[in-house]
Amino acid sequence: MPAKTKEEKLFGAACVYVTLERSGMSPEANELYLSTLAELQLPPEDVERYLGTERMAVEKALARHGQTPG
Repeated sequence: MPAKTKEEKLFGAACVYVTLERSGMSPEANELYLSTLAELQLPPEDVERYLGTERMAVEKALARHGQTPG
């Protein structure tokens, strides 16, 4: 299996972030999110920056896979 690109890693981490956010949890304090960042070797700032420009794409992808807002 080929290695994930940085864009793919950011997208995956952003999906975890938004899913936790929607459930009322603080992603920054959640072990699942922190473990995801560690596994993907991403700093939280990169994910936040990514969400600043790509949140709509993340929201659409989650909606396509049954994750509804709120």
